[in-house]
Amino acid sequence: MVVKPPDEPEPPASDEERIEPPTSLSGWRRFVEKDPATFDLAPPKRWEAMDDEARADYDEARIDYHSELQVVRTSTVKEVAHQGRLLTLLNRREHGARRGLIISGERTTGKTTALRQLGRLHELRIRQRYRDSRRIPVVYVTAPPKGSARKLALEFARFLNLALSRACSSTS
Repeated sequence: MVVKPPDEPEPPASDEERIEPPTSLSGWRRFVEKDPATFDLAPPKRWEAMDDEARADYDEARIDYHSELQVVRTSTVKEVAHQGRLLTLLNRREHGARRGLIISGERTTGKTTALRQLGRLHELRIRQRYRDSRRIPVVYVTAPPKGSARKLALEFARFLNLALSRACSSTS
């Protein structure tokens, strides 16, 4: 990863640019800040009146919209958001052991999607509560295969873009 000086302007984003995964701080922040994609269907008469180039551009915009895979507020997403919100409220003033949440279920039932939405909602609430803060209320990492405490700690360091010594990163 290339680190640029803070006063250097960001290069303009291109449509072809690869989306950074939410398992890095900058990728997570983009995920949190990004508004859901919208697309307005053209009325049939306007669509029929388009020339080939305009229709091709319109179809590309439709494909881009559908590739965003909008989140549907299923019962799982709603329940995880509700329980997560309750737990964050209960843990707000806790000094000792905190209450936690385990999400389990069959694959492809929306566990990861629900968890990411919970993290997004929590981060947005914290940003609203502490407007001028540089807090990092959510760290989103994936558990490494054949994981250990050390490997998980490395994932946290990667998320936060912390410098890793050669000895740390060579054994991962």
